[in-house]
Amino acid sequence: MKKIGLLIFIFLFTILAFGQVDFASNVKKNEVEEKKQPLLEIKRTVDVGAGFGLDYGGIIGLQVTYIPIKYAGVITSIGYYAVNLGWQIGVKGFILPKTNLKKVRPTVKFMYGTNRLIIVDGASQFNKSYLGFTPGAGVEFRFGAKKTHGLNLDVNIPINSSEFNEDYQALIDNPAIDITAPPSPIAISVGYHFEF
Repeated sequence: MKKIGLLIFIFLFTILAFGQVDFASNVKKNEVEEKKQPLLEIKRTVDVGAGFGLDYGGIIGLQVTYIPIKYAGVITSIGYYAVNLGWQIGVKGFILPKTNLKKVRPTVKFMYGTNRLIIVDGASQFNKSYLGFTPGAGVEFRFGAKKTHGLNLDVNIPINSSEFNEDYQALIDNPAIDITAPPSPIAISVGYHFEF
């Protein structure tokens, strides 16, 4: 009889022990599921950055973008452009929405502002900046858990104004001036941004 009682005790103990393990593993699974809550999409409405290139008003400057909807924004920038103040205004489209859920966002844009510059060493009377349209494309890389800051890389194609073309041709035709660097067909911009 003692042996039967011992076997029943071992049997019940084993069932209880394995039941506890199974219960504990179910509790852990539920805890993990509770921790993995879906991320909430947060739309960004303002983007502020500093950098180099036309997107920042010229050589170096600041850019502020207001984003009324998550796929489009209004660009304003101001900066130093060697001979005077440079600026840009324009619109930017986001191929992927400008929210906290995207780490990499391709963009397209169209700007108007200072996009060409003539500097003649030793003849400052020819130094001048020019206004024109500039289409471009770029990529925003966002870092951190909330993806509120990161790097912007852009490639722009400045469109020459007729005033720039006339002044540049006059410099080419002037025998006293030696042109060492023709205007580049593209302009690259790099900046670091914070989103709010």
